Amino acid sequence: MVVQYSAAPKHGKTEPNHFGDVMSQRETSCMLPAVFKTPVQRIMLMANGNLQRVLSAYYNLPVSVEVLFNEPEEPWRLKEHRLPIRYCRDINLVCNRTVVCRAQSTVDLLTTKAADLVISKGVGIGQLFRYMNVLPTFTLLEAHLSDDNASFERRYELRSDDVVCTIAEKFPDGMLDPDFCRRE
Repeated sequence: MVVQYSAAPKHGKTEPNHFGDVMSQRETSCMLPAVFKTPVQRIMLMANGNLQRVLSAYYNLPVSVEVLFNEPEEPWRLKEHRLPIRYCRDINLVCNRTVVCRAQSTVDLLTTKAADLVISKGVGIGQLFRYMNVLPTFTLLEAHLSDDNASFERRYELRSDDVVCTIAEKFPDGMLDPDFCRRE
């Protein structure tokens, strides 16, 4: 499934396909299959690089990133500054000591600008778009609901001229319960 935001032509030109309606005036349409019945599911599936903030608002609690793995796929490329440089990443989003999302991703650094920010300046991969002042294109590639409708997952892409992130997220059973993180 591919879901992208439609860009209305302006002065004969189509606007770039950035983060939906965040920074531009255009109509946004986010139609997901009918199997995704709850509005909260649909909001989380369409979160475009801001899932941590969405989850924090939903639970009304802080949500942190627990980095499990964040390494270059081919370390020699990193040492030689040979582009592209791909990072493989595995993280949990954690709320009140409870994992609310598991994400595995690849991050391709395509330009010396992006590589320099990560290698020389120590900018975290999650902050790259902000440091470069770029709004990436969001494309939802797949979305799945478990057979028992208890959990769901998605795969999406955030893309700019400098960086491409492909992210697969899995949401655990029961995480849509507003008290999911308050259990002891």
